[in-house]
Amino acid sequence: MNGRGDNTMTMFLGYGHIVDFFTSFEWWKTEPHDELVDNGRYCLANLGKTYAIYLPQGGKVTVKLERGAYTAEWFCALTGERIALSSANAPLWTSPEAPDKSDWALLLQRKD
Repeated sequence: MNGRGDNTMTMFLGYGHIVDFFTSFEWWKTEPHDELVDNGRYCLANLGKTYAIYLPQGGKVTVKLERGAYTAEWFCALTGERIALSSANAPLWTSPEAPDKSDWALLLQRKD
């Protein structure tokens, strides 16, 4: 099913990508923490463990992290593509530019 009755819009495929993203971390343990990111970005966080940041039009973001080192990856909801980044380190980390101006999410997870 694609939402329009033709092959130009595959709504459920996009929803599947979003489900894949959120099931890759313990989303139910996060809470909104937009104060941790700059430029009007959106952040869900389990402080010191997981940070999921939404960038509606790409770009980059600076995030305030609890002490430690974190894995970092870009996620594109449109395609499901994941792009690994170098480690993110506290207390402030600025991401590289998103691959384009589309919607991107950034997932940071504390290294054990």
